[in-house]
Amino acid sequence: MVNLLQLLPRGKRARNRPDSLRRVRVDVPREPPATDAVFLVLRRLRVPLGVLVGVFAVMTFGLSAMPGSPENPERLSVFDSFYVISYTGLTIGYGEVPHAFSYAQRIWVTLTIYASVLAWSYSLGALLGLAQEHTFRRAIQVQRFSRKVRRINAPFVLVVGYGQAGEAVCRALEDQGREFVVLDSSLDRIERLALDGYTSDVPALAASGRDPRVLGMAGLAHDHCEAVLALTDNDETNLSVVMSVNLLRPELMVIARSSDREHAQQMHDFAADVVINPFDRYGAYLVMALRRPAGFRLASWLMSPRGTELPNKLEHLTEGHWVVCADGAFGFEVTRDLEIAGLDVVLVDPADGRPDVTDAVGFIAGAESDIVNMAMAAHARIENDDLFIAVRQNSAVNEAPLRAFDADSVFVPTELLAREAVARITSPNYWSFIDHVLHEDDDWDAHVMDEIVAVVGDETPVSTRLDLDPTHAPAAVRWMRTHDLTIGDLLRDPDDRDVRLAAFPSLLVREGRRIFTPPLDQTLQEGDSVLLLGREQDLVVAQATLFHDSAVEYVATGREVATAWVVRQLQEWRWRRRARVSRRG
Repeated sequence: MVNLLQLLPRGKRARNRPDSLRRVRVDVPREPPATDAVFLVLRRLRVPLGVLVGVFAVMTFGLSAMPGSPENPERLSVFDSFYVISYTGLTIGYGEVPHAFSYAQRIWVTLTIYASVLAWSYSLGALLGLAQEHTFRRAIQVQRFSRKVRRINAPFVLVVGYGQAGEAVCRALEDQGREFVVLDSSLDRIERLALDGYTSDVPALAASGRDPRVLGMAGLAHDHCEAVLALTDNDETNLSVVMSVNLLRPELMVIARSSDREHAQQMHDFAADVVINPFDRYGAYLVMALRRPAGFRLASWLMSPRGTELPNKLEHLTEGHWVVCADGAFGFEVTRDLEIAGLDVVLVDPADGRPDVTDAVGFIAGAESDIVNMAMAAHARIENDDLFIAVRQNSAVNEAPLRAFDADSVFVPTELLAREAVARITSPNYWSFIDHVLHEDDDWDAHVMDEIVAVVGDETPVSTRLDLDPTHAPAAVRWMRTHDLTIGDLLRDPDDRDVRLAAFPSLLVREGRRIFTPPLDQTLQEGDSVLLLGREQDLVVAQATLFHDSAVEYVATGREVATAWVVRQLQEWRWRRRARVSRRG
């Protein structure tokens, strides 16, 4: 069973405060905070290169001064000497040109060979030593990273922080075909990213997001950057990212992670779109499961992976005594939310040993160690088999043992962060519907859930957005300019209009206004967007209908018309003629 407790809710949106922060237009810094690799090479190899150039110069002019042989008494010109020294100094050897050398010239060429070998050995040794230096390798990495980012020609997301949450976000973005750039202060994480099996070469750099120059180089200054995610485990770094985005690129969406209320408020002061505190959310979802089971069940289902069956009702989750065994901010936040809901909660430190859960109805194992959490959960289940058990998972390494333990709820902060962040960026309309579900009353949620299941089935539906504009729905727009078209018409099968497609209209967006679960007889207008939930094959059929004039006319009127334009115009002329004749009669 998929739990909303391990997924994600609505983030607290920041208020738009256009007058609260005065700012002037400042270009985002793009220059990398590192030395250019070419100039670094030139600086470090000044002496070796000087030695190499000096050897070539001395040997060139020396050869031109050597006397010739009796058969060829003339000395070599400077150009001929330079030519001979060039291929001799590179140990290539083409022979004696333009004529046979004298013994003096041959001795000088021999000296050139040994001198050039020593000079090249010294220079190459210095170059190899430079290549081993961290500064040089860093300069190469920065320049390579900067070139990759500049070459991106599609919308992308800047992800700051490649921990568990960052990795989950990147996986979800890649599954949806979205491009992204990664920053993380840990070199080990960036190296791990290269081995994580992404299908594309992901631009990634080990650098801190606190430096605006790094953010600018990583894409903040790029025209195709559409959002920034601050997902590091350091609240000050996330706050710094929010500040930089708000002051330098205020038009971009920024989503930040925070585990501290003070830092979260400071992020809101800089108008972060969403600040996600997973610890603060977890208790709220437990309360939701208690107070609004239908809404909890519907939202859990909608945010589950594709094909997940509708979860069962939590019949055994009743009000009563709760035990929270956790340390740090997690225990404080969860206990606070449960107490606000009026529940009897006891917070226990894991260091004090196994708590007594004999008379409890719920137990939350929230220590920072997964091993400790599983041990406490196992003891609690032995003491009270009817207990609702929630376990906090801190590392993906322990996913399999926790799944085998079959806890009622597994709290994974990274999953919560990733699902909300990706949903808000890639499917804002779908997330707005889920957000509406979370905040409606339980009767409305139960009614909508029954309607969706009746049409789609009990597996998690797929979502798609129908944009009724000339580009994405040319045939539908042409029809709507002279006739009426309803949502119910779009949900008819173009092969048999009496058959309804397995699709449910969850949202209609018109001129920026959202209408949730619009009725089937709702008349559509050009520029509307409709979010459908349903089976994938049926949604494909609904999208295809928007491109064919004959299909649109059939689902709207029931008239079967030809697909060819000429024949269709002839049929329409005949219908108009028959209508005039019938009116005269």
